[in-house]
Amino acid sequence: MDAIEDSSALWALLCKPGWEIKPNPVKHLLKIKAPDYQEALMLYNNYRKFLAMWAASLDCTCALIGIQGMRGSAFKIIAATPASQQKLYEDLIFASLRKSVSCDSERLVNREFENDISKYSGFYIAETCLHPELRPIVDEIFSNPDKKLALTRMSDNLQLIVSASAARAMSSDSQDVVRRRTTDFWHARDYEFFLRMFKQDGGAGFEITYQATTNLPKINPLAPWARFTTSYRFFEIDVGGRTEVYRLGEGKDITLISRPKVVS
Repeated sequence: MDAIEDSSALWALLCKPGWEIKPNPVKHLLKIKAPDYQEALMLYNNYRKFLAMWAASLDCTCALIGIQGMRGSAFKIIAATPASQQKLYEDLIFASLRKSVSCDSERLVNREFENDISKYSGFYIAETCLHPELRPIVDEIFSNPDKKLALTRMSDNLQLIVSASAARAMSSDSQDVVRRRTTDFWHARDYEFFLRMFKQDGGAGFEITYQATTNLPKINPLAPWARFTTSYRFFEIDVGGRTEVYRLGEGKDITLISRPKVVS
């Protein structure tokens, strides 16, 4: 669960030296620069619900958390939609109520549950609306809870459904694992090789070994690297008169490695 969020604490944090707030109304972006990666990670973990609503209130599509001295963003938070804002407000109100009640036994029970939940088989889903044509693939994922399976949309490389075993292999939690994009984690050279294989053998599917970071994007100098072996199958779905390609990956092996010398 997210840490208890407090708007006054957030504003006090962003007013400290080393922080920058840069709304960009032209590109509809709320940009925030943190002094270092640990501060950026803390902001993302503790205040992403507030930032989602803040971005929406500024008519921005998302909030980007970057790091001083580094290009690009380390974290991206999609702005809250009108339909989701009420749920976010309810969550924040509930968090405030819990904060006002001191109950050691309740906190102990919740902490034990949160620690144990990662042990169970399950699935993390990024989108509540999936096309009916994907049902056979979704059924296959749900019928094999112990396999390291992930369904990814090729057009934007967003992971839509991830099994709990695959999330554990990537050292990711339920929030982050369905926000992963291939290009943010894979070594660029290996991703280019993957695209070449897809053009050649996409219809038949294939197995590939590649280098990628696990739980942190590759732009983070602290990100741990691993060598993954994954088999892929590809599916073409008609979506409103256009063809959308999805891939179903099954993890076969993962080995931690040292950071590659060249990363792009």
